[in-house]
Amino acid sequence: MKRIPVGIESFKEMIDDQYYYIDKTELINDVMNEKLVLYTRPRRFGKTLNMSMLYYFFSHKEKDNAYLFDGLNVSKDNEVMLHQNQYPVIFMTLKDMKNRNTELQKQQFLSLIQTVLEQNIELLHSEMVNIITKKDWNP
Repeated sequence: MKRIPVGIESFKEMIDDQYYYIDKTELINDVMNEKLVLYTRPRRFGKTLNMSMLYYFFSHKEKDNAYLFDGLNVSKDNEVMLHQNQYPVIFMTLKDMKNRNTELQKQQFLSLIQTVLEQNIELLHSEMVNIITKKDWNP
């Protein structure tokens, strides 16, 4: 029996554990057709889940999880499917940054940035990243 996904923020968990899921993969088409996208929604409105979905679709690190989109609306669009798992993707959420102390907040943010850099260290060797940015990352 399918369960209702209360508090589930991971697209992979949602699909793998067979929670009820309203197919929102049309968002991928929307992202493909825009230059810049800003999504603002109230709390508990699915922002992190949607960002997780975008990560699993576009990230070249998630090729083993391409099956997550089988049978969903996006899988019917052959043009968009050419972009599946083709890009380096940085997925970062600030939802846990709730410190009232400015210094603690700054330290938590720096830690988050460091984690993101460590998870994407291969970008230091990419031809797509300019040399000035590489020097900033690796002084």
